[in-house]
Amino acid sequence: MLLDAKTAPLVAIVTPVYNGAEFLAETMESVQAQTYPNLVHIVLDNASTDATPEIIARFKAGRVPLVTARNPTLLSMDQNWNAALALIPGEAKYFRILCADDVIFPETTLRMVALAESDPAIAVVTTALLRNDQEEDFRWPRDRTVFDGVEALRRYFTIQGTIEARQALMRTRDLASAAPFFDLNVGHSSDIDAVLRLLAPGRLGFLHEPLGMVREHEGNASSAEMRPTHAHFNDWLITLRRHAPRAFDASAYAKLERRYWRFYLRRLLRWRFVHGNRRAWDLHMQLLAKQNNRPSLIDYADAALDLVFEKFGLRQGWYAYPA
Repeated sequence: MLLDAKTAPLVAIVTPVYNGAEFLAETMESVQAQTYPNLVHIVLDNASTDATPEIIARFKAGRVPLVTARNPTLLSMDQNWNAALALIPGEAKYFRILCADDVIFPETTLRMVALAESDPAIAVVTTALLRNDQEEDFRWPRDRTVFDGVEALRRYFTIQGTIEARQALMRTRDLASAAPFFDLNVGHSSDIDAVLRLLAPGRLGFLHEPLGMVREHEGNASSAEMRPTHAHFNDWLITLRRHAPRAFDASAYAKLERRYWRFYLRRLLRWRFVHGNRRAWDLHMQLLAKQNNRPSLIDYADAALDLVFEKFGLRQGWYAYPA
Protein backbone atom coordinates (compact mmCIF):
# COMPACT_ATOMS: atom_id res chain seq x y z
CA MET A 1 0.00 0.00 0.00
CA LEU A 2 1.41 3.41 -1.03
CA LEU A 3 1.29 6.05 1.70
CA ASP A 4 2.26 9.65 0.97
CA ALA A 5 2.06 12.84 2.98
CA LYS A 6 -1.53 13.47 1.84
CA THR A 7 -2.95 10.00 2.50
CA ALA A 8 -0.83 8.69 5.37
CA PRO A 9 -2.70 8.75 8.70
CA LEU A 10 -1.00 10.52 11.59
CA VAL A 11 1.06 8.24 13.84
CA ALA A 12 2.12 9.25 17.36
CA ILE A 13 5.36 7.72 18.63
CA VAL A 14 5.31 8.08 22.41
CA THR A 15 8.50 8.05 24.49
CA PRO A 16 8.13 8.29 28.27
CA VAL A 17 11.58 8.85 29.77
CA TYR A 18 13.23 9.05 33.17
CA ASN A 19 16.97 9.73 33.37
CA GLY A 20 17.42 8.43 29.85
CA ALA A 21 20.53 10.39 28.88
CA GLU A 22 22.57 7.31 28.01
CA PHE A 23 20.43 6.20 25.05
CA LEU A 24 17.75 8.86 24.48
CA ALA A 25 19.55 10.68 21.66
CA GLU A 26 19.86 7.45 19.67
CA THR A 27 16.17 6.72 20.25
CA MET A 28 15.10 10.17 19.10
CA GLU A 29 17.42 10.04 16.08
CA SER A 30 15.75 6.79 15.01
CA VAL A 31 12.38 8.57 15.02
CA GLN A 32 13.73 11.47 13.00
CA ALA A 33 15.08 8.96 10.46
CA GLN A 34 11.67 7.38 9.78
CA THR A 35 10.61 7.31 6.13
CA TYR A 36 6.93 7.48 7.11
CA PRO A 37 5.63 10.92 6.08
CA ASN A 38 3.14 11.81 8.84
CA LEU A 39 4.55 11.46 12.35
CA VAL A 40 4.62 13.23 15.67
CA HIS A 41 7.06 12.29 18.43
CA ILE A 42 5.76 12.75 21.98
CA VAL A 43 8.39 12.78 24.73
CA LEU A 44 7.34 13.05 28.37
CA ASP A 45 10.18 13.67 30.82
CA ASN A 46 9.38 12.10 34.18
CA ALA A 47 11.22 14.69 36.31
CA SER A 48 14.63 13.49 35.16
CA THR A 49 17.72 14.64 37.07
CA ASP A 50 20.29 13.94 34.33
CA ALA A 51 20.84 15.51 30.89
CA THR A 52 17.50 14.29 29.52
CA PRO A 53 15.98 17.81 29.14
CA GLU A 54 18.99 19.06 27.19
CA ILE A 55 18.89 16.06 24.85
CA ILE A 56 15.18 16.58 24.17
CA ALA A 57 15.78 20.25 23.39
CA ARG A 58 18.28 19.36 20.65
CA PHE A 59 15.52 17.75 18.57
CA LYS A 60 12.92 20.53 18.67
CA ALA A 61 13.81 21.69 15.16
CA GLY A 62 13.82 18.20 13.66
CA ARG A 63 11.88 17.05 10.60
CA VAL A 64 9.47 15.01 12.73
CA PRO A 65 7.46 17.39 14.96
CA LEU A 66 8.14 17.06 18.66
CA VAL A 67 5.61 17.41 21.48
CA THR A 68 7.28 17.57 24.89
CA ALA A 69 6.26 17.96 28.49
CA ARG A 70 7.86 17.45 31.89
CA ASN A 71 6.30 16.10 35.07
CA PRO A 72 6.93 18.39 38.07
CA THR A 73 7.33 15.36 40.32
CA LEU A 74 8.34 11.76 39.72
CA LEU A 75 5.52 9.38 38.73
CA SER A 76 5.54 5.60 38.68
CA MET A 77 6.42 4.08 35.31
CA ASP A 78 2.82 3.17 34.47
CA GLN A 79 1.51 6.54 35.63
CA ASN A 80 4.07 8.23 33.40
CA TRP A 81 3.14 6.05 30.43
CA ASN A 82 -0.54 6.90 30.86
CA ALA A 83 0.28 10.59 31.20
CA ALA A 84 2.27 10.39 27.96
CA LEU A 85 -0.71 8.87 26.14
CA ALA A 86 -2.79 11.89 27.15
CA LEU A 87 -0.52 14.04 24.95
CA ILE A 88 -1.45 12.18 21.75
CA PRO A 89 -3.18 14.55 19.29
CA GLY A 90 -6.84 13.79 18.67
CA GLU A 91 -6.28 13.45 14.93
CA ALA A 92 -3.74 10.61 15.30
CA LYS A 93 -4.99 7.25 14.01
CA TYR A 94 -2.18 5.09 15.40
CA PHE A 95 0.20 5.22 18.34
CA ARG A 96 3.03 3.21 19.80
CA ILE A 97 5.34 3.32 22.80
CA LEU A 98 9.04 3.64 22.00
CA CYS A 99 11.09 3.26 25.16
CA ALA A 100 13.93 5.71 25.68
CA ASP A 101 16.59 3.03 25.28
CA ASP A 102 15.17 1.31 22.17
CA VAL A 103 15.46 2.15 18.48
CA ILE A 104 13.39 1.57 15.36
CA PHE A 105 14.73 1.22 11.83
CA PRO A 106 13.94 3.75 9.05
CA GLU A 107 11.18 1.67 7.39
CA THR A 108 9.58 0.47 10.64
CA THR A 109 6.61 2.82 10.88
CA LEU A 110 5.89 2.71 7.15
CA ARG A 111 5.82 -1.09 7.13
CA MET A 112 3.71 -1.38 10.27
CA VAL A 113 1.11 1.17 9.18
CA ALA A 114 0.83 -0.41 5.73
CA LEU A 115 -0.06 -3.74 7.35
CA ALA A 116 -2.53 -2.11 9.75
CA GLU A 117 -4.22 -0.25 6.90
CA SER A 118 -4.67 -3.49 4.95
CA ASP A 119 -7.25 -4.84 7.42
CA PRO A 120 -9.40 -2.70 9.75
CA ALA A 121 -9.81 -5.67 12.11
CA ILE A 122 -6.09 -5.63 12.94
CA ALA A 123 -5.88 -4.20 16.46
CA VAL A 124 -2.13 -4.61 17.00
CA VAL A 125 0.83 -4.74 14.63
CA THR A 126 4.17 -5.93 15.91
CA THR A 127 7.37 -7.23 14.37
CA ALA A 128 10.41 -9.35 14.92
CA LEU A 129 13.28 -7.38 16.41
CA LEU A 130 16.77 -7.53 17.78
CA ARG A 131 17.46 -7.82 21.49
CA ASN A 132 20.83 -6.29 22.28
CA ASP A 133 21.79 -6.73 18.60
CA GLN A 134 20.83 -10.42 18.62
CA GLU A 135 18.03 -11.69 16.39
CA GLU A 136 15.37 -13.85 18.05
CA ASP A 137 12.96 -16.46 16.74
CA PHE A 138 9.44 -15.13 17.28
CA ARG A 139 7.95 -18.46 16.12
CA TRP A 140 5.01 -17.12 14.10
CA PRO A 141 4.32 -19.12 10.91
CA ARG A 142 6.29 -17.32 8.22
CA ASP A 143 3.69 -17.81 5.50
CA ARG A 144 1.25 -15.45 7.26
CA THR A 145 1.25 -11.89 8.56
CA VAL A 146 -2.29 -11.70 9.99
CA PHE A 147 -3.61 -13.89 12.82
CA ASP A 148 -7.03 -14.11 14.42
CA GLY A 149 -6.84 -12.61 17.90
CA VAL A 150 -7.88 -15.76 19.75
CA GLU A 151 -5.35 -17.81 17.80
CA ALA A 152 -2.69 -15.20 18.61
CA LEU A 153 -3.52 -15.44 22.32
CA ARG A 154 -3.35 -19.23 22.21
CA ARG A 155 0.00 -19.16 20.45
CA TYR A 156 1.34 -16.58 22.89
CA PHE A 157 0.48 -18.62 25.98
CA THR A 158 1.91 -21.83 24.49
CA ILE A 159 5.09 -20.10 23.21
CA GLN A 160 4.22 -20.68 19.57
CA GLY A 161 4.33 -16.95 18.91
CA THR A 162 6.17 -14.23 20.81
CA ILE A 163 4.84 -10.69 21.16
CA GLU A 164 7.16 -7.87 22.19
CA ALA A 165 4.83 -5.19 23.50
CA ARG A 166 7.52 -2.53 23.17
CA GLN A 167 7.24 -2.99 19.39
CA ALA A 168 3.45 -2.71 19.12
CA LEU A 169 1.51 -0.29 16.93
CA MET A 170 -2.07 0.21 18.10
CA ARG A 171 -5.10 2.26 17.04
CA THR A 172 -5.97 5.37 19.01
CA ARG A 173 -9.64 4.36 18.89
CA ASP A 174 -8.70 1.64 21.39
CA LEU A 175 -7.29 4.04 23.98
CA ALA A 176 -10.79 4.02 25.47
CA SER A 177 -10.73 0.22 25.93
CA ALA A 178 -9.65 0.68 29.55
CA ALA A 179 -9.09 3.56 31.92
CA PRO A 180 -6.23 3.90 32.49
CA PHE A 181 -4.96 2.26 29.30
CA PHE A 182 -1.94 0.81 31.10
CA ASP A 183 -3.25 -1.01 34.17
CA LEU A 184 -1.53 0.03 37.39
CA ASN A 185 -2.12 -3.36 39.04
CA VAL A 186 -0.28 -5.86 36.82
CA GLY A 187 3.27 -5.42 38.02
CA HIS A 188 5.71 -4.85 35.19
CA SER A 189 3.38 -6.26 32.53
CA SER A 190 1.08 -3.33 31.81
CA ASP A 191 2.31 -3.09 28.21
CA ILE A 192 1.69 -6.72 27.24
CA ASP A 193 -1.54 -6.67 29.28
CA ALA A 194 -2.82 -3.85 27.07
CA VAL A 195 -1.80 -5.65 23.88
CA LEU A 196 -3.46 -8.93 24.90
CA ARG A 197 -6.62 -7.08 25.93
CA LEU A 198 -6.97 -5.74 22.38
CA LEU A 199 -6.34 -9.04 20.63
CA ALA A 200 -9.36 -11.15 21.59
CA PRO A 201 -11.87 -8.99 19.69
CA GLY A 202 -9.40 -8.16 16.92
CA ARG A 203 -6.48 -9.49 14.93
CA LEU A 204 -2.71 -9.42 15.19
CA GLY A 205 -0.49 -8.24 12.36
CA PHE A 206 3.07 -9.56 12.51
CA LEU A 207 6.02 -8.61 10.28
CA HIS A 208 8.72 -11.26 10.28
CA GLU A 209 11.66 -8.97 9.46
CA PRO A 210 13.44 -7.42 12.48
CA LEU A 211 12.38 -3.77 12.46
CA GLY A 212 13.79 -2.50 15.72
CA MET A 213 16.08 -3.19 18.64
CA VAL A 214 15.25 -3.35 22.34
CA ARG A 215 17.95 -3.11 24.96
CA GLU A 216 18.19 -5.15 28.12
CA HIS A 217 20.73 -3.47 30.40
CA GLU A 218 21.39 -2.76 34.05
CA GLY A 219 19.60 0.57 33.94
CA ASN A 220 16.20 -0.54 32.68
CA ALA A 221 13.26 -1.73 34.74
CA SER A 222 13.56 -5.40 33.84
CA SER A 223 17.12 -5.54 35.11
CA ALA A 224 16.93 -3.21 38.09
CA GLU A 225 13.60 -4.37 39.53
CA MET A 226 12.45 -7.66 38.06
CA ARG A 227 15.48 -9.89 37.86
CA PRO A 228 16.68 -9.79 41.49
CA THR A 229 13.20 -10.68 42.75
CA HIS A 230 11.92 -12.71 39.76
CA ALA A 231 8.84 -10.47 39.82
CA HIS A 232 7.99 -11.47 36.26
CA PHE A 233 6.85 -14.89 37.55
CA ASN A 234 3.96 -13.21 39.36
CA ASP A 235 3.33 -10.90 36.41
CA TRP A 236 2.93 -13.95 34.18
CA LEU A 237 0.46 -15.53 36.61
CA ILE A 238 -1.69 -12.38 36.49
CA THR A 239 -1.48 -12.21 32.70
CA LEU A 240 -2.25 -15.90 32.29
CA ARG A 241 -5.31 -15.76 34.53
CA ARG A 242 -6.59 -12.57 32.97
CA HIS A 243 -6.24 -13.36 29.27
CA ALA A 244 -5.74 -17.09 28.66
CA PRO A 245 -9.39 -18.04 29.43
CA ARG A 246 -10.38 -16.24 26.21
CA ALA A 247 -8.12 -18.52 24.16
CA PHE A 248 -8.80 -21.99 25.62
CA ASP A 249 -11.81 -24.04 26.63
CA ALA A 250 -12.35 -24.46 30.37
CA SER A 251 -10.59 -27.82 30.61
CA ALA A 252 -7.52 -26.79 28.60
CA TYR A 253 -7.20 -23.53 30.51
CA ALA A 254 -7.46 -25.29 33.89
CA LYS A 255 -4.63 -27.65 32.94
CA LEU A 256 -2.45 -24.79 31.71
CA GLU A 257 -3.06 -22.67 34.79
CA ARG A 258 -2.46 -25.56 37.20
CA ARG A 259 0.75 -26.53 35.40
CA TYR A 260 2.13 -23.03 35.77
CA TRP A 261 0.93 -22.63 39.37
CA ARG A 262 2.80 -25.77 40.46
CA PHE A 263 5.93 -24.66 38.62
CA TYR A 264 5.72 -21.19 40.22
CA LEU A 265 5.43 -22.65 43.72
CA ARG A 266 8.46 -24.87 43.20
CA ARG A 267 10.44 -21.84 42.08
CA LEU A 268 9.35 -19.97 45.21
CA LEU A 269 10.67 -22.79 47.38
CA ARG A 270 13.93 -22.89 45.45
CA TRP A 271 14.52 -19.14 45.76
CA ARG A 272 13.87 -19.22 49.51
CA PHE A 273 15.51 -22.44 50.64
CA VAL A 274 18.14 -23.23 47.99
CA HIS A 275 19.30 -19.77 46.92
CA GLY A 276 18.49 -17.97 50.17
CA ASN A 277 16.75 -15.15 48.32
CA ARG A 278 14.56 -13.87 51.13
CA ARG A 279 13.90 -10.64 49.26
CA ALA A 280 12.24 -12.52 46.39
CA TRP A 281 10.30 -14.77 48.76
CA ASP A 282 8.95 -11.84 50.78
CA LEU A 283 7.92 -9.92 47.66
CA HIS A 284 6.01 -12.85 46.18
CA MET A 285 4.29 -13.61 49.48
CA GLN A 286 3.15 -9.98 49.63
CA LEU A 287 1.95 -10.02 46.03
CA LEU A 288 0.08 -13.30 46.39
CA ALA A 289 -1.54 -12.17 49.65
CA LYS A 290 -2.66 -8.95 47.96
CA GLN A 291 -4.19 -11.08 45.21
CA ASN A 292 -5.96 -13.28 47.82
CA ASN A 293 -3.91 -16.18 46.53
CA ARG A 294 -1.35 -17.01 49.21
CA PRO A 295 -0.44 -20.71 48.80
CA SER A 296 -1.19 -23.26 51.50
CA LEU A 297 0.93 -26.18 52.69
CA ILE A 298 -1.28 -28.43 50.59
CA ASP A 299 -0.46 -26.31 47.52
CA TYR A 300 3.27 -26.70 48.15
CA ALA A 301 2.93 -30.45 48.72
CA ASP A 302 0.94 -30.79 45.51
CA ALA A 303 3.60 -28.86 43.60
CA ALA A 304 6.37 -31.06 44.99
CA LEU A 305 4.48 -34.26 44.19
CA ASP A 306 3.85 -32.96 40.69
CA LEU A 307 7.61 -32.90 40.10
CA VAL A 308 7.76 -36.61 40.90
CA PHE A 309 5.04 -37.32 38.35
CA GLU A 310 6.98 -35.25 35.80
CA LYS A 311 10.19 -37.20 36.42
CA PHE A 312 8.38 -40.46 35.65
CA GLY A 313 6.74 -38.98 32.56
CA LEU A 314 3.25 -39.13 34.04
CA ARG A 315 2.62 -35.39 33.75
CA GLN A 316 3.81 -32.64 31.46
CA GLY A 317 5.85 -29.98 33.20
CA TRP A 318 5.90 -26.28 32.53
CA TYR A 319 7.62 -25.78 29.19
CA ALA A 320 7.25 -22.10 28.43
CA TYR A 321 8.10 -18.61 29.65
CA PRO A 322 9.13 -17.85 32.33
CA ALA A 323 11.75 -20.53 32.84
